[in-house]
Amino acid sequence: MSCTEKVVEYGNVNGVTLCLKVDIRKDSPHSRLFIISYKSKENKSLWPKLSLFFAVFFNIIALFYLRISFTSTIIIITVLSFLIFFWITHSVQSESVLVIPTVGIQSSVKYVCGREDNFIPWSYVDDVIINEVIKLNRVLFYLTVLVKNTQNDSEPIKLVPLFKYTKPRLMMLEIIYSELQSLLTEEHKEEPYNEAGDIG
Repeated sequence: MSCTEKVVEYGNVNGVTLCLKVDIRKDSPHSRLFIISYKSKENKSLWPKLSLFFAVFFNIIALFYLRISFTSTIIIITVLSFLIFFWITHSVQSESVLVIPTVGIQSSVKYVCGREDNFIPWSYVDDVIINEVIKLNRVLFYLTVLVKNTQNDSEPIKLVPLFKYTKPRLMMLEIIYSELQSLLTEEHKEEPYNEAGDIG
């Protein structure tokens, strides 16, 4: 069971309205579930659907009105199938981050069909920062987890960005950042007491 602590609505970098929900699980009061989703289907960007529609439409016209070979027809059908498959499997509906102190951080991306999960053990979490990225002519902000080096990695610290598909603005990221930092600091404060208790 979980209860919603707060709900915030704000536009992302593309002007699409996002909804942030912060849930607290009753069985684990120190855990947090952050869910960023599009406010409604009407507010989502129509460009991916329009581009898919026009690609299918013009390819069908090419099939009926142009004299093309059988090989070209097979290529067009293959491209159309790939476009439809890519849109179904890569159209993001929402992103979520579940934080359970002493266990780990799990980020999830929900697509139209299926979802993708990424888990980071708590012992590998070094810190959480808001990273500034310059992309083309825009400055974007990403909430990023600093992951400590494991035995197999050559890099000392790895950066794992969160909410990279919904692209919330800085105001929404700051809310999540402050919650995560409070969980991290609380856990670091309790660690010396736990170690002292183990020794005694």
